[in-house]
Amino acid sequence: MKNWKLALVCAALTAVVASSSALAAGYAENLSDEEFAALEETTVIKDEESPTGYYVTFRYKDADASRVRIYGEWKFSDVMHASFVSGENKAPEEWEDGDIVWKTNGWPTADMEKNEETGVWSYTIPLPNGTWAYRYYVGGAADAAVNDYTDAKMIPDPANVNYLAPDEDLDNLGGEQCLTCVYVPYDEVKQANTIRRDEEAPRDGENGTVEYVVTTLPDGKSSGYEVYLPYGYDAEREEKYPVFVLFHGGGGYDGSWMTNGLVNILDNMIAEGRLEPTIVVTPCGEDFHDDTYHWNRPAIMDFLNDNLLPYVAENYNASDDPARRALGGLSQGGATVGFCMFENTDAFDTYIHLSAPYMGDTNLDFTIPELKEKNIFFGYGDYDFVQTRSLYKMYPDADGNMVRLARQYEGSIWEYMYGLSAEGVPFTSMNYPYGHDWVLWRKLLVDVFDYILWK
Repeated sequence: MKNWKLALVCAALTAVVASSSALAAGYAENLSDEEFAALEETTVIKDEESPTGYYVTFRYKDADASRVRIYGEWKFSDVMHASFVSGENKAPEEWEDGDIVWKTNGWPTADMEKNEETGVWSYTIPLPNGTWAYRYYVGGAADAAVNDYTDAKMIPDPANVNYLAPDEDLDNLGGEQCLTCVYVPYDEVKQANTIRRDEEAPRDGENGTVEYVVTTLPDGKSSGYEVYLPYGYDAEREEKYPVFVLFHGGGGYDGSWMTNGLVNILDNMIAEGRLEPTIVVTPCGEDFHDDTYHWNRPAIMDFLNDNLLPYVAENYNASDDPARRALGGLSQGGATVGFCMFENTDAFDTYIHLSAPYMGDTNLDFTIPELKEKNIFFGYGDYDFVQTRSLYKMYPDADGNMVRLARQYEGSIWEYMYGLSAEGVPFTSMNYPYGHDWVLWRKLLVDVFDYILWK
């Protein structure tokens, strides 16, 4: 196995927000329109004209591109008009204080405008506090619908680094590999009724580092995982560091969490003393498949026991004590946490389930005595579809069978909570007014670090 050092995304994001801070302090008035138009990187600017107090200008330089579009996680609704299946679908320009992220029809796409003199494409919108993921589509037919990506190339923002393997083929990326993120600060006046997310801000100093580990799976396939080492990591420290293994969801990759704000959250909460310095490992669950389930959870469990955990304990100053190990994941990754909690109970002390459906491949034995000694957390959104998937327990078909949803028989996160409650197994849960989205999982993770992990 070989370790690779990754460039930190927080360095790129720090540069963006640092320029924003300078502009917010009055530097903006010293920039002419021509100087502002000449910028080539995404910038966040404080502006009293913005409904949120801030504008974000996304930029992509390509003088030869025939068309550039931006795709991002910004669409909003007030709580009164939000439900499991509907919302107002407000554009950023329509945002009002207290609105939540809600995307009934998925993330929106918009055309960017080209500056013919500089070759820079740009798109400016107001955004509230928090981390915002986006990617670009370059090319495609000029007259195609805005969400028709035929012949267009999906790419991350080249001026805003994300987390990828060092030898990744940059011309063959897809999905979450093409996401990059930008952070927007909080405005105490214009966002007074909006959930505050200061923990997601890039930190100027006391930053952790991220390494990439390449490994070989039993079937011969290469896989990778990323390892966050906290600021001040000491390989010789007498007390070994606790370990948190954290899975992404379906369609993600090993860098999904790192790119989507995890590094900034860790840096801030460790520096503020809200989380004990922790080694965090983010594996790739998408590398484990079989003919029955999209994620082969028994294979993932064996990988954790036989490969990842031994490697981390041997190569880092990491604890091999299950009491100092935690396992977490979102969506499909959360379902994997559920599987391991029942099938591999003693391997970890803490189990973190975020928007975790029950996929039918887990033997839900709530009578396992050791469960009562574990630290168990469930987090979900008020408009998260994983809540609805237990309806079959109340409304089975005529033969008493559970309802078939998606590709498998699925239940919701309540499958676990119902069963644990019936057997007197304690757990903690938290929910927020969001759907099945990164904006939810980032907020839940802050709660996990504040109240659950190593507490």
